Amino acid sequence: MWTQLFAILLMLAQYAQGKPSLRQNDVEGDYDTEMNAFMDKLPAEDEVPDGFGSRSSFSEETESDDILASLDDEYEGAKHCEWNTCDKDLRESRGIGSFLDLSFIKKIAGNLNPFGSHKLRMQFYLFKREFTECGRELDFGSEKKWRHSGFNASLPTRLMIHGWMSQSRGSFNRDVKNAYLKRGEYNVIVADWSASSANVNYFSVVKLIEVFGAQLAQFARSLNRRYGASFDSMYLIGHSLGAQIAGSAGKRLKPDQVNTIFALDPAGPKFRHRSAEFRIDPTDAKYVESMHTSATFGFRRPTGSATFYPNHGAIQPSCYYLGCSHIRSYAMFAESINSPKGFWGTPCSRDNGRWQCDQSQRQTVQMGGEPAFHKSGIFYVKTSANDPFALGRD
Repeated sequence: MWTQLFAILLMLAQYAQGKPSLRQNDVEGDYDTEMNAFMDKLPAEDEVPDGFGSRSSFSEETESDDILASLDDEYEGAKHCEWNTCDKDLRESRGIGSFLDLSFIKKIAGNLNPFGSHKLRMQFYLFKREFTECGRELDFGSEKKWRHSGFNASLPTRLMIHGWMSQSRGSFNRDVKNAYLKRGEYNVIVADWSASSANVNYFSVVKLIEVFGAQLAQFARSLNRRYGASFDSMYLIGHSLGAQIAGSAGKRLKPDQVNTIFALDPAGPKFRHRSAEFRIDPTDAKYVESMHTSATFGFRRPTGSATFYPNHGAIQPSCYYLGCSHIRSYAMFAESINSPKGFWGTPCSRDNGRWQCDQSQRQTVQMGGEPAFHKSGIFYVKTSANDPFALGRD
């Protein structure tokens, strides 16, 4: 086990946010039989079974304010440190933490332990302009937490779902969250399933997508029914396997639909040959926009109402390590939210891998951005090789 863990540490240090290599010759099993059996075990859409959101009988809320006050050992007038109230800290790490997230390594080790207990629970953390780095957990089981969470149903809600092996303080969560809060007032919610995604066995993690899709759908429905958040002002932004979770949630929400799903290089391995019922597709929201940046980890064929192919979508310029093209999708998306230039696509068709683009409509359709503008088709986008990636219109 320690040999495996050491190898993983080296891998993470080398690639930072990159993805480990995948076996390209894995053979698809009898997926329909496996999925039918798996789906039968899923909870009903409006139920929360034990372990999917229940809290232990003892929690911080059971302690009275009087007891807490009597334990206060700070001098009078001392400023309460922010970390004392932080459920999720997304400040950029320093020192060794810039390369290795120790809490994430602990999760990896837990998945390597065959006797360890695995948490199949997605947790949700709210970030707003008033607390940009210090998220507050949204837990329907705690009325006190909801009262003090700061969630505002009148604001647009943006739900972010990370991918496989994404670190707790990974740049997807941090960069996209920061971009939205720079732009304006939003409820930005990080959906954290890293306790399960931190499993080096990608193919085991794939089997959990429907479980987390069900939890995400249930959370979105509760925001709507219990707290008045409009589905029409709700976006799901998923990277890699997170995009597949977003698609699964969208299917389970029907007949309700969120306004938009941004699928950022949705995971391809084990999904490319599935029917639309079991992968991201254009019907999973009122509008689904996909961005394809990697042929290795993503898709070649379209997966959204509108599908954008930056630099033809196979490999991105100046990407010299495995996983670089894959993570470029969310780097471009985060940039698009506030970019003065923007990313502009040209309508195209693809026939056996050959591109035919309509030059009369060159660079007329915007990729990403905020808010989402609904469009359809497939589009080629040219970008810079380095940050900032947006070139605007020539």
